[in-house]
Amino acid sequence: MIQKLLYGFVEETKERNLDTMSKMDRKTFIVVTSICAAFVLVFSLAIVLVLFTSDKAPGKVADAVQEDIAGVWIASVTNIDFPSSTDMDADALQKEIDAIVENTQALGLNTIYFQVRPCADALYDSQLFPVSAYLSQSRELTLDALEYMIDTAREAGISVHAWINPLRVTGGGVSNKDTLPENHPAVLHPEWVVEYADGKLYFDCGVPQVRELIAAGVKEIVENYDVAGIVFDDYFYPYPKTVAGENGESSIAVFADAQTFSEYGEGYEDMGDWRRDNVNSLIRLVYDTVKEADKDCLFGVAPFGIWKNGYGGESGSETRGAQSYSDIYCDTLAWIQGGYIDYIAPQIYWRTVDSAAPYDILCDWWADQVKDTDVRLLVCHAAYRYETDWENPQGIMAEQVAYAREKDKYGGSLFYGYEELSENTNGIADEVKELFTKSPETDDTSDTGENEKTPA
Repeated sequence: MIQKLLYGFVEETKERNLDTMSKMDRKTFIVVTSICAAFVLVFSLAIVLVLFTSDKAPGKVADAVQEDIAGVWIASVTNIDFPSSTDMDADALQKEIDAIVENTQALGLNTIYFQVRPCADALYDSQLFPVSAYLSQSRELTLDALEYMIDTAREAGISVHAWINPLRVTGGGVSNKDTLPENHPAVLHPEWVVEYADGKLYFDCGVPQVRELIAAGVKEIVENYDVAGIVFDDYFYPYPKTVAGENGESSIAVFADAQTFSEYGEGYEDMGDWRRDNVNSLIRLVYDTVKEADKDCLFGVAPFGIWKNGYGGESGSETRGAQSYSDIYCDTLAWIQGGYIDYIAPQIYWRTVDSAAPYDILCDWWADQVKDTDVRLLVCHAAYRYETDWENPQGIMAEQVAYAREKDKYGGSLFYGYEELSENTNGIADEVKELFTKSPETDDTSDTGENEKTPA
């Protein structure tokens, strides 16, 4: 419109002047007006460009949606990846983060999933959770590790998602409840906590105040740190623990939330349905909280790779393994269908040749679940299994990523096993570099084909 009006003015002026100016050389006048017309064209295009882009500056969501995510998990629980030990000084911590970012960049990856709350604690400045003992036994914030990770990664063109374990209070196989600081939410509200047979403490997801605490902790991160996303892993209700009974027979240990069920479970005949709805409510609340704090921040979950086993007419995948739906009360399909996650990142930590849970079967199944939704599919890959689990693993990762890339809603790949990647165990780093330092169109890899270890 601007261009049309300006051109109309120039043409009208040119015609009027050619008829009335007898002394001016007409050729000269035509040259001058042509130059003016060219200037007007350039000027109008500049205006249009400004108008078009003024409210569409690149943001975290735009980058995340337009570019496939290539990420690595950095676990802090029990000092798996960072920090390498507790009570390190700030300089040593910074050097470790520098190395993580450098290695991530060298691998061709663009996103770090940094575990900042492994056990109801914080590797950042929090008013709600104490400093993580994995960072400092004295619970002093030696370094705001999240802030430094974000700043360092940004310089390398790498995004950071804050990885949170929402319900686990203590880790490492023992409850350690006597070592929790006085200001810990589990100490202030012991009625919110259940001790399970695995020796760990867990927040009771059936308590509304627990869900509100988790959401408040997410809000604190999103409002105070420039994270590209928030991600939960697969741990919600604890994985079932088999214990020996008095008669010597084995049984699944009970998660002691019967009192909570009696208080908040009205209308539910089945405790499993109530627990699943508790988790659904938590996911929905966190999604709403993230979007209220920053609409551009992503929220996703990396669940266990099997929702339900689908043999025998069931609606799940054709697999035979643990099931997140019934074992840890995670109805991941409800989150997808409800639209309260931005992405789902199932941990498909098996090979195609693993008959109980074939990689290709699960990849296909998850791709089908996100069809006709706004939820993107990210695939979590088991880089850690290049260490000892898989015999002659060379080439498996390249095949798996190539297979996943064929899916319509594929949005990226995430790798768990930073140590194996940094040490190039059995060539895993070479494979990842080859995958992500050239475009998928030039990838000539072929399509071939016990999930005991999950993101911590």
